[in-house]
Amino acid sequence: MLDAIRKLFQDEAAPSAKPDDDVEHRIQVSTCALLLEIAWADEDFSDEERAVVASLVRERFALDEASLASLLDLARRERERSTDLYQFTRLIRERLPRHERLRILEALWRVVYSDGVLEAHEDALVHKLTRLLGLKHEEAIALKMRARDATAG
Repeated sequence: MLDAIRKLFQDEAAPSAKPDDDVEHRIQVSTCALLLEIAWADEDFSDEERAVVASLVRERFALDEASLASLLDLARRERERSTDLYQFTRLIRERLPRHERLRILEALWRVVYSDGVLEAHEDALVHKLTRLLGLKHEEAIALKMRARDATAG
């Protein structure tokens, strides 16, 4: 009887892979949704932007083509349903360390510069996302310059 009770508590206390997998999936969806949001910020999701978003997501999450398509489709639907960006940035801010959030910020700038044009509202949106991700203005500027220089070169 005591063994059965111990086993019950041990099973409940044992970590499950499911919550971590779910969080990782939600982070993937949130990251993709932010990339799609910035790509659509100028109301034109160009072929260059599509290619960069796909490349960034594939590389970041090590996805095959079918998984990539599925994730991008889910992120698109989530983005279209959302009323704000906080639901995406909150999870990333709470769950990812600073260096991972900086990688996402750099990816946002890479999408912005992928079509060769920086629109004022794209710049403003990335700065808003910088704050929502809990990052510093100086970090955003440094990553902006790096993305701009990489595109120009």
